[in-house]
Amino acid sequence: MKTTNGFNVMLNRYYKAVPDYTAPSKGKVGINQAVLSEADTDLTYAIPITNGTINDDGDNQLTGSNGGDNTTDNTTTYKQGGGVTDATAQNLIANNGNATKTWTIADLSALGTNAVGTQPFGLWLYIKDATALAKFLTAGTCLEVKLGSAVGDYYSKTFEASDLSTGWNWITSNITNIEDLTETGTVAGNIDTFIIEVTTNNATDEFIAGDVIYDLLRQWAESDLIVSFATGYPTFDETNNEATTRIEINTVQANGFNLNGVGQFNTDVTPLLTDTFKLYTNFSKENTDEFAFILYDRLKRR
Repeated sequence: MKTTNGFNVMLNRYYKAVPDYTAPSKGKVGINQAVLSEADTDLTYAIPITNGTINDDGDNQLTGSNGGDNTTDNTTTYKQGGGVTDATAQNLIANNGNATKTWTIADLSALGTNAVGTQPFGLWLYIKDATALAKFLTAGTCLEVKLGSAVGDYYSKTFEASDLSTGWNWITSNITNIEDLTETGTVAGNIDTFIIEVTTNNATDEFIAGDVIYDLLRQWAESDLIVSFATGYPTFDETNNEATTRIEINTVQANGFNLNGVGQFNTDVTPLLTDTFKLYTNFSKENTDEFAFILYDRLKRR
């Protein structure tokens, strides 16, 4: 799908002696791509291609409270990505003491890196099966991620059961920076407190090891989302009126995601999405995979 911005860039650069827009030369990849629209200005969920910043790698125990118990290591089910080489995630253990299940890291700096308010966040949450998923509160907020300077002073992002599925879920603020999320109390100083809160349908709902798993809290800059076209591209076939671009993802990039969206961007101060693609299936990207997306743009006479 060539976007409205893509048509504007193409016509502007064709007809103006001094164009207002730069040519497309960058690419993004994404997950959970929605149906394409000419009005699109970004992928639905553009994902970090390079590592960004790891705030917590999933090796560290979270302290349980309310209906949550202290987490335990899971060395069987974990997520790749972010340049992390560990093979450990955290089991979110829940007891029958309260429908609100809470797990906390009180000082990210002691374990990884404090969060910054001027970047988005993302983490992975694994839900074992339909039985575990059915325990999440059916109506209203069932999951809340809090990042702040204290237990009562935080920014948060909430999710409902309809946002979740069995298997791995990418839990993210997407393009929204942490400091632009809903604020409770007053966040002042370091953003070093990290809380996962799950609300279940019943206080008696429990999670045992392996039912619900957390891994890999991370952040990224805009530059982590984008790569340049492969060397030598675009190429031009003037006989068939066709341009070809190539976006390459190597073995250390975009790991852990099921890719199904690709976008081409220019290099304006605010980069413009010129072309967007939804793949026919999800392609799992692991650390042994290399992907090359070869994209064709052809003019046809009518």
